[in-house]
Amino acid sequence: MMLRTRAVVTSLVVAVPATAILFWAVDRARARDMELALERVVTSQINDQVRERCESDPNWFFTGPQEGRPTGGVFVPMQPDQLEPRPRPEPQPFELFAYDETFGGSSSAAPRFPADFRRLVRIAREPALAPYDTEQGTGVQVAVATGWVGSACTYFLGRMEPPPNQLRQRMLWAFGLFVASFLTALATTVPLIHRIRRLSKDARESVDNGFRAIAPDRLQDELSSITFVLNDSSQTLHERGARIEDLDEALRRFVQTTENEVARPLTALETHLATASVASSADAVREALRQAHQLSGEVENLVAATRLRMLPQAPPKTPFDLSAVVRSVVARHAPIADAAAVGLRLSVPDAPVTVSADEALIERVVANLVDNAVRYNRAGGEATVTLTTDAGAKRFRLFVIDNGPGVTDEHFRGLTSVRRFRGDESRNRRAGAPGLGLAVSREVCDRYGLQLDLKRPAAGGFEVEMSGDL
Repeated sequence: MMLRTRAVVTSLVVAVPATAILFWAVDRARARDMELALERVVTSQINDQVRERCESDPNWFFTGPQEGRPTGGVFVPMQPDQLEPRPRPEPQPFELFAYDETFGGSSSAAPRFPADFRRLVRIAREPALAPYDTEQGTGVQVAVATGWVGSACTYFLGRMEPPPNQLRQRMLWAFGLFVASFLTALATTVPLIHRIRRLSKDARESVDNGFRAIAPDRLQDELSSITFVLNDSSQTLHERGARIEDLDEALRRFVQTTENEVARPLTALETHLATASVASSADAVREALRQAHQLSGEVENLVAATRLRMLPQAPPKTPFDLSAVVRSVVARHAPIADAAAVGLRLSVPDAPVTVSADEALIERVVANLVDNAVRYNRAGGEATVTLTTDAGAKRFRLFVIDNGPGVTDEHFRGLTSVRRFRGDESRNRRAGAPGLGLAVSREVCDRYGLQLDLKRPAAGGFEVEMSGDL
């Protein structure tokens, strides 16, 4: 069922009981007003002039309007000259009848005194009010005790005939109340329907525009809270979509890069191994070892880059011994340093240096730093790896220093500008451009709250410092 149809049906369902309640309340209020007005008129006739007239000629009635609905003028106190003999026997719009102590009618036109009124006016001495039925509809009657004991006018009974066309008026009233109730109920649902449709439209546009945020509703209610829920869901979906796109892009670049970074070094390695097998050249063997080491580093950096893309915003941390990792990395690079005629020195504390991060990624960072210190050094040069701890500040500091030729100002600016890897560093063939290793190292440090500083010592060479909390 459409919302508009449901709103109409709901408005009809609400309008029916609402009309009944309102009609009863309005009808009762009108009847009560007539009863009170009639009571005031009847009690206003308890005076000496009316008593004298009533006792001298009980066969009289209180003149009221002859046509139409009784007006406010009927309810003002009447003058004695308005008390006239009853001109005709049929009921009049307003009548006043007198009764003696036995509730016998003193007027020939007086109706039977209501039995349920007798106790109230005789014992309680209170006015008795109640409706009565006529051929024209429902009228109002009131009985009061005059206090004139032994008189033919001991009690008064006032009657007010229903207005002409009472049934028609009541039907018009009921219809008007029903229409008002229906329109009121419908008016409360139509804005709600518009808000729901607008919210649905905004949600569709949010999906079409990449889960953008929806403008919050100005009204503070339950429907407005849905906007915030949708925005939270849209933000989550947007982040997941961006993450999926990043993973897809990383995988695509991984596949594209593998051909350049793996196939080419493998071809070169095959050539050097073939040369070494024929010539048994030590230089060819060293070159083959260098190519194999370079290939291993490139693959490990590609794997690390992909792992970084898959890490959540708050990456998990596991405690491990950093000194053991540094020893392992230096041990693996010792043959490479020997082949390049570079001295590789190590200094680490005897006690374990425990840090919390991803051990494999931190090992990749240390390997990149040591590899660069060896690869870009000179024959006869030296690379020093030093790990220190500051027990007071609860921090560690890892220094990788070489005394190689160093870097130019332009190259240093390029190295220090690397903040995060893009995934295409390995395909960037500009001279002096930083590779994937530095980009991966920088992002690993950023993700785990570590600091990576690049320095150019005054004496020459290159220095890298990695530090962080223990």
